[in-house]
Amino acid sequence: MFNTGQKVVCVDDEFAPWVFDYYKQLPKRNSVYTVRSIGMGASNPNWQVSAEGISRGATEPDFNVLLEELHNPNDPTCSFPQELSFRAERFAPMETDEIEEEAYAHAGNAAPF
Repeated sequence: MFNTGQKVVCVDDEFAPWVFDYYKQLPKRNSVYTVRSIGMGASNPNWQVSAEGISRGATEPDFNVLLEELHNPNDPTCSFPQELSFRAERFAPMETDEIEEEAYAHAGNAAPF
């Protein structure tokens, strides 16, 4: 699993259509992010249609992350304030060499290796 402050890279940016209605910011494949928080959350909601409208039904428990670079509204289907998060499996930890290369690139330098 990840640690708070750890650099991760997005390996999966394919989202179900409903995600675009709820989230304001989404990760992009091959982009680097910093883990802000890790916790249990819900994934793969089973949407239900009734006379009252559409609602989120059963979900699957999952490890989720919040990212420093992305901020989203609270989950409107949750009974308590909880920011919409992302499944941890959408990310992979960055290797030390990758982190060093990224730091050099942001500083405007070519990596020395």
